[in-house]
Amino acid sequence: MKNLIWASCLFFITFTTNAAEITFLDNPAWSTVLEKAKKENKIIFLDAYATWCGPCKQMDSQIYANSTVAEYYNANFINVKYDMEKGEGPMLAERYFVTAYPNLLFINPEGVILHKGVGFHEVDDFVELGKAAKGPSTQYFTLKKKALELSNSDFAKFASLAVAFEDEDFEEISKNYLAKQPDILGNIDLINLIMNDINSLSEEKTLAYIVANKAKMINTGKYTEEEVNQRLVSLTLGFGIYQSALKDENSMDFESIQALLDKYIPEKSFFVYHYFRTQYFIEEKKIPDALKEFDLIIDNTPAKVDFEQLCNTIMSLGPVLAQEGKLDAALTRFDAVQIPAKEAKLAYMKDFVKGIVYIKMKEYDKFKAIADSLIANPNTPENVKADLKSALEKIAQHE
Repeated sequence: MKNLIWASCLFFITFTTNAAEITFLDNPAWSTVLEKAKKENKIIFLDAYATWCGPCKQMDSQIYANSTVAEYYNANFINVKYDMEKGEGPMLAERYFVTAYPNLLFINPEGVILHKGVGFHEVDDFVELGKAAKGPSTQYFTLKKKALELSNSDFAKFASLAVAFEDEDFEEISKNYLAKQPDILGNIDLINLIMNDINSLSEEKTLAYIVANKAKMINTGKYTEEEVNQRLVSLTLGFGIYQSALKDENSMDFESIQALLDKYIPEKSFFVYHYFRTQYFIEEKKIPDALKEFDLIIDNTPAKVDFEQLCNTIMSLGPVLAQEGKLDAALTRFDAVQIPAKEAKLAYMKDFVKGIVYIKMKEYDKFKAIADSLIANPNTPENVKADLKSALEKIAQHE
């Protein structure tokens, strides 16, 4: 009798333990998975992982073992795991364009991908991902096939996923979709699309229309004038780069880009143009050319470049300046810049910029000295002080 009771308890413990985890088939033959999915008429959930992937291990220990997750996924999917670096993994990685881990794929019994997620997901998000994979109206790849026929609201949802997935096809799809719209700023869904997801436009007349009608975006109350102006900078620069690539993929047509910036964002044109050239030359490993552009930016502050723009430039370029042995000289020139009265509240930024540069270079002692000074300064904004304290705590934890 005792043995029977013990056996019953063991069975119960085993059963409840298994029920609290997703039941995975581990690296099975892919053909058998498709057969099983057809027989049970279920979608396949494929966890594409790598043994060295930290977030993959987090999904295993924290998410797949959650009872809410297990209940939903075991009931609705054929769950399989594949190491993308062995067995049939490389074949599946190529077929389903797996380039990051974990890649969470939802595939129909015919082997057609329906939906996906990338990276670590918390419990609620992961369950919602599974629910989205079940519905044709929310499956990413189902939406993609009919993207040009989607309503504005549904296309906006598709667009946010496309950007998150870094879908290379989205640029062309979005251009074609906008070309079909009678008014690309006609409603909040289209405005959200322009403000958040579209990175380049195919025609200058589209850019001109957006610039001329920016009040439509501001008047929604959802975006500030500064946010809209920043978006116009991105769209103008993006269009210029797109047009340059059409002419010659191997060189940049700086003259045409400058003309567009002067035309559509004249008040920001000088800074945007020279900052873009700075970044371009850094990317091309043409450091002397990048430094010449930096000199132009600092020489024209505050006449053509505002103080905040200069701060952003130095925070971005600091490590390059240090590498070239020019950081100290640049910071001396930075200290000498006169801050206009209208930007006087940003005076603390002179030290803050140096702190950011030092932390990027892992010169923590220099950062600590500046952070302590800024925290003691009554003119430093409280949110900045909080960020500095947080940074100091993280440094202390790793020392």
